[in-house]
Amino acid sequence: MKKIIILLLLFLSFNSYSNLRLDSVWTSPNSYYISKGKITTLLNQSQYSNWIAGGVNNLSLTLILDYDFTLKKGDLEWINRLDGAYGLVKNQNEDIKKNEDRIEIYSLVAIKNKGRWSYSAFFNLKSQWSNGYKYSQGANGVVDRTLTTKFLSPAYSQVGVGMFYKKDDNFWFNYGLLSARYIMVNPVFTETLLDGENYFGVEKGESGRFEAGGMISAYYKKEIMKNMLMENKLNLFQNYLEDPLNIDVDYTLSLEFTINQFFSTNILLQILYDDNAIPEIQLKEVFGVSFNVNF
Repeated sequence: MKKIIILLLLFLSFNSYSNLRLDSVWTSPNSYYISKGKITTLLNQSQYSNWIAGGVNNLSLTLILDYDFTLKKGDLEWINRLDGAYGLVKNQNEDIKKNEDRIEIYSLVAIKNKGRWSYSAFFNLKSQWSNGYKYSQGANGVVDRTLTTKFLSPAYSQVGVGMFYKKDDNFWFNYGLLSARYIMVNPVFTETLLDGENYFGVEKGESGRFEAGGMISAYYKKEIMKNMLMENKLNLFQNYLEDPLNIDVDYTLSLEFTINQFFSTNILLQILYDDNAIPEIQLKEVFGVSFNVNF
């Protein structure tokens, strides 16, 4: 299976950046739909031979998917977004490991109120594609791995209602005053917990955790200079039922530097804080050069 994934990613690396954008389709002066998607494959590679300063040979490939679909009909607007990523890294003398894994589905329905404000209802799902492991050095130098996560474990699903503000397609935010969140996990991770322990906030022997609170989601995109595009995505959640001062944070910043028609450089920075997972700030940075194929 790993060989198949590697071959697939190697194939994609030769068509590393595909950007599909369909123009808005208008059915009336106040009704339209927009469909646009982007697939990015980032390639990073380091190779050393007799290098006195030292270094570790490595190769990593990351596949990123972004797809947006917006439908507007009169005072009704339906916004949908799919974000996904999966990456593998191979360091010298080590097995292939996962270095990126996420999937998010966001859907929002807005009914216009006044000006740029609308009433809203939304659904959000966040999880991952495959198993995650914690690696440690075992006896006789053998690397041990411990299963820590699985597909849809954990999975964060959320629904709610609130108010939606939209300036244009490049800037909007939604305030979900009343929202419900359910954290679903595989019972295999909670059956062996000790008394008082939890797995992403889910207690021993349980398969999920219910939370009620408020949520803010925001999106902002801007061309900060020629050939440099910045995109920001922010999600905040406050649990009204427990520790309301502990705000869950999920912020993603992506920068795309267009070199020419065929090449670009991408930087992705993600900051997470969820005290149910770990009471510390999580930080991830991905950098790569892409070969662009537009169609």
